[in-house]
Amino acid sequence: MIKAVFFDIDGTLLDHSPEGGSQMPASTRRALKALGESGVGLYIASGRIPGWVTFLAELYPFDGYVTVNGQLATDRAGQVLHRMAHREEDIRRLVELYQKEPFACILIEEEETFALGPDACIRQHFAWAGLPAPALYDIARLKDHPVLQFCMYAPVQEARRLLAPLEHIEITSAGGDILDVIPQGGGKEVGIAAVAERFGWKREEVMVFGDGDNDCRMLRWAGAGVALGNGTPAAKAAADYVTAPIGQDGVEKALVHFGLLPG
Repeated sequence: MIKAVFFDIDGTLLDHSPEGGSQMPASTRRALKALGESGVGLYIASGRIPGWVTFLAELYPFDGYVTVNGQLATDRAGQVLHRMAHREEDIRRLVELYQKEPFACILIEEEETFALGPDACIRQHFAWAGLPAPALYDIARLKDHPVLQFCMYAPVQEARRLLAPLEHIEITSAGGDILDVIPQGGGKEVGIAAVAERFGWKREEVMVFGDGDNDCRMLRWAGAGVALGNGTPAAKAAADYVTAPIGQDGVEKALVHFGLLPG
């Protein structure tokens, strides 16, 4: 019996195709409402920073949020259920690497986000989210404000070259050249597992929905992993079931397929 379902956001709950207009399909809203009323817990599992998920409460009152690729999990009220941060030495080394060869990079703390330096890519990304560009990072913050994730705006091979001296990191991405760099041993599945342990759910009682490469491990971890038809080849290969694309009622159809909603 499925007791909780975790959803990625972009390409899973929000349809970013030209036809979808970056909105949540009506069928998905309908499915979330019906599923929530049945008593199943509904959660977000996203690579987004915490401040970029709050708008979802206007679409549906999710029970909690796993953000920054699993490094932070909170309940609806904001109580922290799980937190995992980068090692201080890796962040200090990151700042040193930037000073020698600048690159576009943002650092994500639990409550705030900063840029290592001014960059057009960062300004454009935050403008897309309707937010001003982040302030510049001060390494003096590190002692009291751990960095949960940092993001690089670069092709993956370039990022691997630049970050080679960092020993305790993993590079992931939902796709494209905005790369999420998480602590070694972190990931969406780690955050989800921590939430499941907190509430006493077994692995087989958890379902996840995703579409990107950074969803692969949670798709394999969950009792039921569902990839959207618009997902990446890797996400589809990792899933137990591939449903229709998001714009073709993929979420609702998968929930019907698994018997969580009536046909």
